[in-house]
Amino acid sequence: MKWSDIRKKYPGKFILIGDFTEEIVSENQSKITEGRVIKVSTSGKEIMQAYRFCKQKGQNVLYSLPTTPEEFVVKNVPFRGILS
Repeated sequence: MKWSDIRKKYPGKFILIGDFTEEIVSENQSKITEGRVIKVSTSGKEIMQAYRFCKQKGQNVLYSLPTTPEEFVVKNVPFRGILS
């Protein structure tokens, strides 16, 4: 489903999305153009639990906030830290 359609169908909700399609905007930014809705909720806590569960299963998912705009741009920030 296209991101614009998802946003219209679930206004003001937290949305967990899988199988999403990205369009490269710049070296460190991508625009989400479509995806499969996995879960919709008014609770951020509920979406975070579902997100962690999907990530533990190795699924490539992301979530949107109720304030995520029509143009869903994701910044790819390099991970910095110590892995043990």
